[in-house]
Amino acid sequence: MKRRDIHTPQRLGLAVREARREAGLTQVQLAQTAGVSRAWLIALEAGANERAELGKVLSTIQTLHLTVQLGPAETPATEAEAAALDYIAGL
Repeated sequence: MKRRDIHTPQRLGLAVREARREAGLTQVQLAQTAGVSRAWLIALEAGANERAELGKVLSTIQTLHLTVQLGPAETPATEAEAAALDYIAGL
């Protein structure tokens, strides 16, 4: 999986969905392994879980053998810019 800059819940959801599919896992399999419900995972992948518990997000990401790295953004993105990028990406 390529490196992604995550600025919105929708982008996080898309990254999780793509990583799950690349790993050949169903939502049920990932949810069981990560210790979350399928409904929770569906909401995360849809970007609709804006207040998702950090521990559950990290467990899901770790189950997919991904990491979280923080650093300065390559280009500062405002909420409007991030929304425009999501719209272009079809999110």
